[in-house]
Amino acid sequence: MDKLLAKHFPEIDGLFEHQKTVLSFIEKNMKTLSVVPTGGGKSLIFQLASLKQQGTTIVISPLKALMIEQVIELNKRGINAISINSDISFQEQRKLLRTLGIKPPKLLYVSPERLHNQFFRAALLHGIKIIPLVVIDEAHCISQWGIDFRPEYGAIKPFIEFLQDNDYFPTVLALTATLGIQARHDIETEFEIDKTNIEPNVIRTDLKLNFEEVSDDKSKVELIKSFIKTNNLKKVIVYLYSINKCEELSHEFPGSTFFHAALDPAVKLSRMEEFKNSDSSLLFATTAFGMGINIPDVDGIIHHDIPGSVEEYYQHVGRAARDNTKCPIGNCLMLWSEKNFDIKAQDIKRDSIKKEHLIKAMELLGLPYSVDNKVIVDENVFTVNDGKYGRPNMKLIYRIFEKHGICTTIGEIHGKPRSIGFKKPTTAWQEIVGSLKPGRNNYLVAAKKSGYSLQQIINHVYEQELAGNIEKLPATERQLIIEAHYDSLSEEQIDLFLKENAEIQKVKKARLDELMQLCTSSDKQLYIAKVLGVPYSS
Repeated sequence: MDKLLAKHFPEIDGLFEHQKTVLSFIEKNMKTLSVVPTGGGKSLIFQLASLKQQGTTIVISPLKALMIEQVIELNKRGINAISINSDISFQEQRKLLRTLGIKPPKLLYVSPERLHNQFFRAALLHGIKIIPLVVIDEAHCISQWGIDFRPEYGAIKPFIEFLQDNDYFPTVLALTATLGIQARHDIETEFEIDKTNIEPNVIRTDLKLNFEEVSDDKSKVELIKSFIKTNNLKKVIVYLYSINKCEELSHEFPGSTFFHAALDPAVKLSRMEEFKNSDSSLLFATTAFGMGINIPDVDGIIHHDIPGSVEEYYQHVGRAARDNTKCPIGNCLMLWSEKNFDIKAQDIKRDSIKKEHLIKAMELLGLPYSVDNKVIVDENVFTVNDGKYGRPNMKLIYRIFEKHGICTTIGEIHGKPRSIGFKKPTTAWQEIVGSLKPGRNNYLVAAKKSGYSLQQIINHVYEQELAGNIEKLPATERQLIIEAHYDSLSEEQIDLFLKENAEIQKVKKARLDELMQLCTSSDKQLYIAKVLGVPYSS
C-alpha cells in the first residue's frame, strides 16, 4: 500500500491509523462502515483499495460535483476513472457504457438512481469481469433516521443482490463524516456490516462554534457582515435552504456569488472551481455545496438558515479548515431565533404522509391495473409528485412500498417500442413491434402479444445497444418497470405505514429540539459528541 501511495499520491507522507485500519478490513473482505470527520481522507481509502485489487470498484455517490472533481483528479494522477451522471449528455453516457469493457476503469462513479437502469446493469455484465468493492459514499443518506435521507439509496441493496446473482461478490464499504447512533444501526443491519470503525477525532477542536440569537431575519445581514469583518475571513460559505434567498442575499454583498441546484451544470462547475481556486470569496449556497468536495481553505461557515439537526449542522461546519496547513481555524456562526425553530417544526409536520397520499400513490404507480403483475411507470410520476403543495412524495412512498413488499423494482428502461430505432432491425424486434396494433406503444402489451417475455424484450434492446445496433434511444423517455405484489392496501397496511411515518416525524422534531439545546449549551463540542455517540475529551 505504501508503494501505491508514493506512486499516485506523492504529496501525502503517510496514512492515518483509521485509514490503515479500514484498508485492512477491506483486504480481509469485511463489510465495513467507516465514520471519518470531514478532511480525514475518506476518499483516499477506497481509491487506494481499488488500486490494490483487480477489477473495477463502483463508487455510489449522490454528489455530481464530487464525482466530476474526483474523476478529473484521478485521471491527472494516471488512474483510470470515469463517472456516469446526468450532467453528461445521454449520447455520451451510451458511448461510455458501450465501451466499458475496452479499457475497464479502476473506479466507476455513479449515482444511486443509476443502479436500477437495465442498460447500466447489462453494460456491467458485458464489460466488467471483476467488481471487488462497492463503495457507498455519504452513507448517512441510507437511513430514514439519517440527516439527509434519500429514498433512492434504497436501490443499493437490490443492486448488490443483482451483482451476487451474477457471480460478482464485492466487499461493501460505507463512508460518512457524520452519523447518529440510530442511523448507524440501520446501516449495520441493512448491509450486514462486519466492522464499524469510528475515527476517535470526529469532534474537531479546530472549529470555533458560535451561535447568536436574533430578533428577526432582517438583522442577520448585518451580523454576517460583522462576523466576516471581525474574524478577517477570506473564504466563506453562507448556507440557506431557499434558491431565491441565495440569489437575493448575494445582491446584498457586492463581489459575492451564489450556488444552487437550479443552475445550469456548466455554471455550477464553473462557480465551484472559481470558489475553490480563489484566495478570497463569499458564496451563498444551498446545503449540498461543499459536501465531499476538497476545498482545503474555507475559513468561515455561516448558517443564515437553521439546519434540521445537530448531525446536519456538524456535517456543514466540517467543511471548514479541511487542511490545517492552509487554514488552521474554521470560524462558524449559526444565526437563530425561536421563530426559525417554530417554522422548521411546522415544515416537519407538513412533510408527513397522509392516508390519501398512500392511496393516490397506488393509483399513480398503476398497481391496481398491472398486467401479469407488471406495471411500467414514467419517470415524471416521481419528479412531479415531490411532496409539495399537497402532492404525495412518490420517492419516499415508493421506498416504503418496496420495504414492505407492496411492489419490487425490476429495472429502468429508456424509450418505448416504437420510439427505439434500430440500424438493422432484428427478426425478434420486428416480431415485437409487429405485435402492437396501430397507436399502441407499450412494452407490457408487446410482451403479452409477441410471445417474448418482458425481460426478454428488455434484454434484447440492451444486447443490441451494446452491439452498436441501436440508432435512436430516447433520452427523455425513462420508465420504471415494477412488479406488483398487491393491487390495493389494507387498512392494517395503511395504519402501519402511517405509524412508521409518524415515528420518523417525532424523531425529526426531537433532533430539531437537540439543535436548539446546542444553541445555548455551555460546551458545544461535548454536547455534539453526546448526540453523535462518539468519544470526546476537552
